[in-house]
Amino acid sequence: MKNYHIITASLCLLLLSSCMALTPTYFGDKFPVTTSVDIFYSAHDVKQGYKVIGHLTIANVGQDAVKSKFVAFAKTIGADAIVITGNTIDTGGKTGSDVVNADALRYDK
Repeated sequence: MKNYHIITASLCLLLLSSCMALTPTYFGDKFPVTTSVDIFYSAHDVKQGYKVIGHLTIANVGQDAVKSKFVAFAKTIGADAIVITGNTIDTGGKTGSDVVNADALRYDK
């Protein structure tokens, strides 16, 4: 019985740590934190002036989770919006992994 509790606790910790470790990879500039981030799927849909401040990549773990992680991270880098540009297969490892890419935008003030 004692081993059952240890195994269950270990699995829960592993699950929680894997969810928290999912953060986007970011290459770009940082600005003061923002409080809201708009989501677009095409740069043509952005109706105001903007500058691309960086590029985001994250493992594709589902649409809702990816959008949530992108938005939360975009706020921390001072982005006003993100444009999700699609997904690709990252072939850097032995097995390809599905990743989602996005551009971080800062609106012209």
